[in-house]
Formats: sequence, C-alpha cells, structure tokens
Amino acid sequence: NMRKNIIIGVSVILLSLSGIILCNNKKTDKDLPIYYSHAAYMYDTSTPEKAIGISENVIVARIDRVKDTVYKHPIEIVKDNKTKIVYTPYTIYEITVIENIKGSIKVNEKIDFMQYGGLNYDKKSYTLLDDSPLLTVGNYYILMPSWWEENSERILEVSEKTRMIDLGQTLSTSAYNTLDRYRVAYTNQYVPEKLRTE
Repeated sequence: NMRKNIIIGVSVILLSLSGIILCNNKKTDKDLPIYYSHAAYMYDTSTPEKAIGISENVIVARIDRVKDTVYKHPIEIVKDNKTKIVYTPYTIYEITVIENIKGSIKVNEKIDFMQYGGLNYDKKSYTLLDDSPLLTVGNYYILMPSWWEENSERILEVSEKTRMIDLGQTLSTSAYNTLDRYRVAYTNQYVPEKLRTE
C-alpha cells in the first residue's frame, strides 16, 4: 500500500532520538527552547514535480487556527538513572481548502491537518523537524499531504519543508506566480516507479 509505505518509512525515521539537538539560540514566542529532529526520506522531493509526484493531494489552503497538539509514539529513555517517557508531538490545525491542484478535497470547508512537531508533552520546549517552522496561522500555503491512517484516525499530514510552500498572508501576484508554477508542475509530475499503479 503506497500510503502506508510512505507513512511507516517516515515515521520510523522521525522516531530516532539520536538526531535531536538542542538549539539554545532560537526561541519561540513563549521563550521556550527548540529541539530539532533530523530526518531522511524515502523519496526525493527537491523539485515541485517530485514533491507533487509522491503526494496524494496538492491543495491551496488557509491556516485558520491551531486546534490541538497530539502526542504519539511513546519511547522510554533512561538518563542519569531516571526513566522518562518521551512522546512525538504533532500539531493539529484547522484549515480551509481554497483549491485542489491534485486530488479532490472539499473546498471552502474547514478540515483538520497534521504537521510533525509542536509543543512537547512537558510544555517546556518545542520539537520541530529540520528547522522547519510550524505553519503560520492566517497564511496561505500550497500543501502536498497524504492521508495518515492510524486505528480509526484519518487525517491529512505532511511535514517536509518542500511540501509546505508558504504563500503569505494574501494571494499576491508573487503567490499567483508560485501557484502557476505548481499547476504546471502537476502536469509534469514525477511519480517514482515504486508508487506507480498498473
């Protein structure tokens, strides 16, 4: 199953604690430290054509609000003879889909969207992926998510910087030029052989 292969592969990589470093210089608006988790991906998403090719959907959306932070994948770690449970944070947003470039999601309706990273379980720090900031509420984005399926949960999710393109607070001329670039890229999308259906 294409979806599950991508999700499982990325999830396993993201769970590696060895790639997390504390960056003391960067602070959030709450003045909390940020930890960065580094990941390697199964597929190249360095161009719009490649990023679109591995994505189930490509949408233009407005980020309406941060709805919640959920905590997944508990891992027990031992430090200084003390045992601690560490969770992976995921930020849940409420978004409004403005346009479908690829796929078919209802437009002008609020839906949930999930991004790796957010406020940690102890509320004392943030974890983000590869210096990729959390989405900005009020801004428009081109998002290239796939469906995350876990138990009975089904939610749109993406985390790579190359699959979340910030268009700014308004759809300006520059934003429309970027949109045109991605519309053309969709017509020339590159789908890796492993993801091609017969």
